[in-house]
Amino acid sequence: MAWPYHLLDLTHEQKHERRLLLDRYGVYAQLSAFIPILAYQLYRLAVWVYSERKRSKVSYSAIPSSPTLKRSRVSTSGNFARNWRATIWWLEGEFAQGWPSRGKFIAAGVWVSWLLFLCVHNTGEDYLHITKRFGVVAASQFPVHYMLSMKSQYSPLAFVFRSSHEQLNAWHRISGRIIHFLLLCHAGWYINYFVQAGVVKKRLTDPVVIVGIIGLVLIDIVAATSLERMRRWSYRVFFILHLIIGLWLLPLIFFHAKPLRIYVIEALVLFLFDLTCRNLDTVTGFATITAVPHTKLVKLKIPIPESKIRRFQSKPGQHVYLSIPPESRPLLSSAPWIHDFLYNPFSVAKASGTDITLVLRALHGPTTKALSTLAQLSKAKPPIKIQGPLGCSQRFPNLAADYDRVLLVAGGIGSTFILPIYLHVQEQLAAEGKSSDRAKLIWSMRSAAEAIWAVDSEKKNTVVEDKNAKVFLTRSNSDDQQHGDEPIPADGSVELDELQWTEEPVKATGGRERPDLRKIVDGTFRHGNEERVAVLVCGPKQMARELREQVGRWVKKGRDVYFHDESFGW
Repeated sequence: MAWPYHLLDLTHEQKHERRLLLDRYGVYAQLSAFIPILAYQLYRLAVWVYSERKRSKVSYSAIPSSPTLKRSRVSTSGNFARNWRATIWWLEGEFAQGWPSRGKFIAAGVWVSWLLFLCVHNTGEDYLHITKRFGVVAASQFPVHYMLSMKSQYSPLAFVFRSSHEQLNAWHRISGRIIHFLLLCHAGWYINYFVQAGVVKKRLTDPVVIVGIIGLVLIDIVAATSLERMRRWSYRVFFILHLIIGLWLLPLIFFHAKPLRIYVIEALVLFLFDLTCRNLDTVTGFATITAVPHTKLVKLKIPIPESKIRRFQSKPGQHVYLSIPPESRPLLSSAPWIHDFLYNPFSVAKASGTDITLVLRALHGPTTKALSTLAQLSKAKPPIKIQGPLGCSQRFPNLAADYDRVLLVAGGIGSTFILPIYLHVQEQLAAEGKSSDRAKLIWSMRSAAEAIWAVDSEKKNTVVEDKNAKVFLTRSNSDDQQHGDEPIPADGSVELDELQWTEEPVKATGGRERPDLRKIVDGTFRHGNEERVAVLVCGPKQMARELREQVGRWVKKGRDVYFHDESFGW
């Protein structure tokens, strides 16, 4: 088949018509983003209607083992709901280890196919038309791309999809890869045109072309540093380049092509709106910073204004973004300016009536290094900036009321997310007159030292003595001494200063071994086939992956499960 596109000599009217088509398809590409938004809202409406109809058929509060619920399970609608849950579970599973979910891959494939259709449709034989169309369609995606990166609680997409920045960030990366691909096509088509027309030297000295090449190189740098391997090598390099290039890219596009300026202005407005909201939601408190004995953990207690503390108390499991202002940076720091670009997320381990508590692991990053240094100044109370609270826990269902069983699993420092939720669920169960054994806590840690921050020395600690909370210590005291020089693994599961204890702050109520997640999950689900179960996990990736695999066996059997993996990866 002959190549369909040619370099055409168009009249002024034909060029004007081409311009109108380019602008029109750019609008089509941008407005297409409302399709998944509308589809999701319709899906939520369908789920609500189905739930209400199902509830109306039961005139009393049926227990899980009632004949009514059993008949509902084997009915046509029950079979459909069971198959639908299994499908959703499959879509939410990883495409491959360390990769996004299958659902994201499918959605990305559908979206890029649609954008490619918009790039090609109605371009005729005009080579420059399809060349420009790729650039216009790519630029039209920048506003949505910037919207997906918004960290503010007023993010429109977070509100519409009842999501959080961490969950939307995966779509932000996918969107970035699609835009990068379209721009590569745009540049490739243009370079081929320069070669075919014999105007390479002339056009490469054109300011418009130079600006376009610089912009493409910068996008290539962002794409390269966004790879997981690069982010693991140096998250600082990724974040700083991402921020700086993201800002410089907008004026480059603005001066590269006049018709694209509307998209640049939209993206800039969204960026400034997000920045303003984040600044307004940031407070500075004089923190009490202490090192947790015998560990590499650092504990921060930060006072919060009364007008804001209620937001922290109302929803456990939230997180904040922490930054160190200039007056709190250690004097001997090799690059104090680096903190101007760093905003690290940390879970809120506890929220009292006046302050919040953060517990973090001190590794090799500049923020945790600086905080470890500040922890050595016992009488100092350095100012620390806090933005938040944020996180998807703000939109969690009522676990105690909506689910018959709740299983919460924490690995190491992941307890800062899980533990507040567990205590809150127990309070809800008590308020509703339900048995406390409906909620179980599994806390796996290398050493009992990791639990010091959670133990209340002034009164009996509810978690330590709670029969529904099982603590697993995966190392003995002698092992701690023998492995004092062991390097920190990539999954971040080691955070100990290996010293032997005369008396452990918590007992290994679950055992001195890794928890048997299969046995734990089976024990949770075997109470009744009609029970709804919520499972939440925060810990090393391998633990979360294994837990999901075990829960998946019961989802395939038709069980109704709410599953949440708290992580900051894909």
